[in-house]
Amino acid sequence: MAYLTAEQRRKSIVDAITRSSEPLTGAYLAGKYQVTRQVIVQDIAILRAAGYDIIATPRGYIIPLSNQPKKFTRVFAVKHNHEGMEEELYAIVDCGGRVLDVIIEHPVYGEFKASLLLSTRRDVDLFIETMKKEEAEPLSALTEGVHLHTIEADSHEILNEIEEILKQRGYLLN
Repeated sequence: MAYLTAEQRRKSIVDAITRSSEPLTGAYLAGKYQVTRQVIVQDIAILRAAGYDIIATPRGYIIPLSNQPKKFTRVFAVKHNHEGMEEELYAIVDCGGRVLDVIIEHPVYGEFKASLLLSTRRDVDLFIETMKKEEAEPLSALTEGVHLHTIEADSHEILNEIEEILKQRGYLLN
């Protein structure tokens, strides 16, 4: 690839993420533009500051499409131990829900929110595998298992079904 200025590289990064049907990792972008991953992280920060809606997911960077059909969302307050994470996420995606994020309220630091964007069992498996590989604790470990998920679905009925299943399994907080 010919040498690009930082401004040209950032424009190209936005174009690449926008055109991609899959999330693009920092490592992939670093290789594509022959820079370090840290340069890509800085580029993404600068692009966000400039107003681009770039989301970092566990699988890479995405830019949400505004022309997608309207979805319905609901925030669920849940609680479980580390072992319940996989079952909870499977229950949501098996009903047709998409786990957009996880949110915790820390008593000192305030709100922490992380994008997840999990739609399938495969997405959940990859997420759990990465957590294990990195020996990472879930955010909910900071709040004794209490956390929120923003869930997206095609209908209110699907969200109601997810709510009922989470309630039946003892995950839903009242």
